[in-house]
Amino acid sequence: MARLKKIALLLPFFALAGCSFNSLALRSTSQLLDRGASAVYDEPDPQFARESMASQLKLIEVLLQNAPQDERLNRLAAEGFGGYAFLFVEDSQPERAKGFYLRGRDYALRSLSRRPGFSKIAASTADELDQALKSAAKADVPALFWAAFCWSSFINLSKDSPEALAQLPQAVAMMQRVHELDPAYYFAGPDLFFGVYFASRPRLLGGDPEQAKARFAAAERITDGKYLMTYVLKAKTLAVALQDRALFESLLAKVRETPAGSLPQARLADEVAKLKAAALLEKANDLF
Repeated sequence: MARLKKIALLLPFFALAGCSFNSLALRSTSQLLDRGASAVYDEPDPQFARESMASQLKLIEVLLQNAPQDERLNRLAAEGFGGYAFLFVEDSQPERAKGFYLRGRDYALRSLSRRPGFSKIAASTADELDQALKSAAKADVPALFWAAFCWSSFINLSKDSPEALAQLPQAVAMMQRVHELDPAYYFAGPDLFFGVYFASRPRLLGGDPEQAKARFAAAERITDGKYLMTYVLKAKTLAVALQDRALFESLLAKVRETPAGSLPQARLADEVAKLKAAALLEKANDLF
């Protein structure tokens, strides 16, 4: 009986130790995935990267089942689903990409949800969102960026939905705050966002080719003109909006002729940019 009592007293200790071990293992795995992301971004073979990213994203979701509020895992999932949809899915399967973008947005918002003012950001009013964004710090930039990127990308593929279009101001406000906090984040991602935003909208809805030119120029300055996706986005949006075929072809020729991977962790995006450039050139007669 005394022995049984001793075992009973030890059980909570073993349970606590097991819980701590699981937490430690989860934290170590999420740190490993975070550090290992650069191996994917520097992958020179887009097809291999596509296959690898799908498996990695599923692993992250499995881990999130056990730690749904883990900020790092949620941010990795947001970045992963946003990048996967943009690089590999959007052009050929837009409906499927919409689902991935929504998953990315929701993971990014969940990553932010433990911050004061961000717990119900998706359903907040304009004033509530403004107040929350004012409290954001540089540490919040990754989650804010991927929330805005994924959200706006979903909206861009849902132009026939008034409900989706009505959500665009929230994504724009988030990206504006990212630009204020860290304009260089993710290869000048905020300026690329606004370059596309101003180039792809009619003037009556806020489009502004001059603003778009300025934003793309800012992105080129920040990355020393070495991030090839900049030129793909500029050709696809601004050159087409201006109906400037010479600009369109010169931008895409630059992408095809420039070696990939001049910037750290940009090799994969550059290689995909070359594929996108070739596909756009094939559609030139339809675009002009």
